[in-house]
Amino acid sequence: MPDTRRIDALVVEIGSTTTVATAFDGLAGWPESTPVLLGQGFAPTSVADGDVGIGLDSARAMLEAKLGPLAPGVTLATSSAAGGLRMTVHGLTSKMTAMAAREAALGAGAVVKYQTAGRLRDHDLREIDAVHPNLVLLAGGVEGGDTEVILHNAGRLAGLSARPIVVYAGNSVVAEEAREILESTGFRVMVTANVYPGIDELDIVPARHVIHDAFEEHITHAPGMERIGTFVSGSILPTPGAVLISAELLAAAEGDLVVVDVGGATTDIHSVTDGSPEMAAISTDPQPHAKRTVEGDLGTFVSAAIVAELLPPAERPDPLPPAVPTTAEEIAAAALLARTAAVTAMHRHAGGLAHLYTPSGRKTVARGRDLTACRLVIGTGGALTRLPDGEGMLRSALDGGAGDRLLPPADARVALDRDYVFAACGVLSTRFPAGAVVALMRASMSANAAG
Repeated sequence: MPDTRRIDALVVEIGSTTTVATAFDGLAGWPESTPVLLGQGFAPTSVADGDVGIGLDSARAMLEAKLGPLAPGVTLATSSAAGGLRMTVHGLTSKMTAMAAREAALGAGAVVKYQTAGRLRDHDLREIDAVHPNLVLLAGGVEGGDTEVILHNAGRLAGLSARPIVVYAGNSVVAEEAREILESTGFRVMVTANVYPGIDELDIVPARHVIHDAFEEHITHAPGMERIGTFVSGSILPTPGAVLISAELLAAAEGDLVVVDVGGATTDIHSVTDGSPEMAAISTDPQPHAKRTVEGDLGTFVSAAIVAELLPPAERPDPLPPAVPTTAEEIAAAALLARTAAVTAMHRHAGGLAHLYTPSGRKTVARGRDLTACRLVIGTGGALTRLPDGEGMLRSALDGGAGDRLLPPADARVALDRDYVFAACGVLSTRFPAGAVVALMRASMSANAAG
């Protein structure tokens, strides 16, 4: 029997269809040692079969068939299986506290299934029950502002049939009162900083961290996921949240950037930027430094028919490609859908210029996300990294010089996460130096950088 090989870390990514096990070494000794990806193993995700461990064991077995028996110093995980992190978010006003709550949830890697502003009604409770959220995010009121609505909503949640974890991220003046109301009716409550402490002021990072903690607490008890706790010895993060953490780390080293992840069902865009000074001077909307949007109708398989409808009739692929394209025709069809999804998602993520007419004449303002300072655009996920011409797909999503969208400039550098490590790097950063994690991402991008 071969000797067991000691390595720094094993990271498992539990996707909706595929589980990936990735071995890393050279992290703990950085910068004296060079961080390296040693290998990867793949297996079908087995959560739907009632035991996540089947897929985890199979992926690790494939990895160890290549590398020999492994003894990782720590085993970490990211997951988007079992429906991902399903959340509902509730605030006082749609464009202030509810918007801030949504930004916090999406930034943490959640799927926001339902959002409300104002007082919860019977209809809202039925909608919340219908989506079976793992977490509920309760916001409302700037610091020292309104307290009545958030206390009303805390009381109304008692009418839910289930008891998801509640993250309180509203006016801190009544945080303890709200906690008492919720705990008295059987809720587990986690209190964090107000996501909207003042007018046009966002503070969503503390809420993201608390949501990650709540997710880790929830996921080990989710149906089919119970055995993950025996496999993992460190953190468990939502996969999209881990990618945003990686984007933040890389941006600190490389400058403002965008990460595009085209999947079979959805397309995620992650951006880390404060925008350009020129646009900031005319901006009307507060924006977080790090932002994620998810487009649930843009993907290459589950939502392929919707993406195809965005193309001219003569260009629509027929038949649509399968989940794993193999023939030249299937690959070409999937690539066309991936390009369309990437371009559409980038345009939706980006803000734009608007022209207002006032008594003193026309005035131009910037609304939404300003990506004009992003000089690096990276593709991750299977579609962009495995289909041909991923860099070309990304270039199609840049500013073509026409229109008022606030897109990355046409001469931005594009790169691919060739080794598919961005999600793993996000959770690795919970245990290893940021510089070591950034080195892994740079190595993954190096062979594909263009510009």
